[in-house]
Amino acid sequence: MNKVIACIDGSRSSLSVCDYAAWASRRMNSPLTLLHVIHNPHADAQRDLSGNLSLGGREALLEQMVEAEEQRGKLLREQGRAILHDALERVRANGVADPGSLLRNDGVTAALDDIQEEARLVVVGKQGKDGDMLKQHVGSHLESIIRTLKRGVLVAPLEYREPERFLIAYDGSATAHTVVEKVSESPLLKGLEAHILMVGDDNQENRSRLDNARGTLAQNGFDVRAQIRTGDVAEAVCAYRQEHDIHLLAMGAYGHSRLRRWFVGSTTTNMIMRSPIPLIILR
Repeated sequence: MNKVIACIDGSRSSLSVCDYAAWASRRMNSPLTLLHVIHNPHADAQRDLSGNLSLGGREALLEQMVEAEEQRGKLLREQGRAILHDALERVRANGVADPGSLLRNDGVTAALDDIQEEARLVVVGKQGKDGDMLKQHVGSHLESIIRTLKRGVLVAPLEYREPERFLIAYDGSATAHTVVEKVSESPLLKGLEAHILMVGDDNQENRSRLDNARGTLAQNGFDVRAQIRTGDVAEAVCAYRQEHDIHLLAMGAYGHSRLRRWFVGSTTTNMIMRSPIPLIILR
């Protein structure tokens, strides 16, 4: 449970994923492993196609189809090794001394699920290779990864910027305070300027909860700014991010609160599309 695992696919996001993964690896003093996934090309080649030959029994055609699929699988594996080689060179240049690599023949969510017990943090790109032509397209596997993994997930935007300040989206729940505690105990964000935003009624109960969260971070050496705002959660968080030049947004899975309704399902896509900064989702 100590590795940073970075999922790369050769898309434009892979450069930023490498940079944020290297940053996280250095900050946490954790080993870094790069993962590239091929989607079962060899398994597709092994499908039983004999039923397609009932008319005419074209064995030669069947052999050609199998050979073509095997060649496709071989090319994809070679491409995967090349992608990993370039990524290894990039993270080494970013100060990671001994990165590892994995080439898996699987679906990306299943591959990450299999190795998540080794992970301290998983880094994925906001945009996958299918979204390279669309500025705000969110990777097709991203939502299933966030739903499946029990480890923290860092969603990287297209451009890397080393974080200097971060924002915790906070709703006052026990789960939200667990996120605050995890942030305060981890070396990942230590030394960065901390902001906590609570969107809700500005009353004594919420102020008390917010003060408790601010105190937890302050006791662990963070310079903290905390604020309550009313209104729509998405609008309030985005406005605060712009006003304070926030470089990274952190949050958790918040049960059935307004934050969860915002961050889970179709609203997850909406939030990620709107945010030009990395997002950390903590369990």
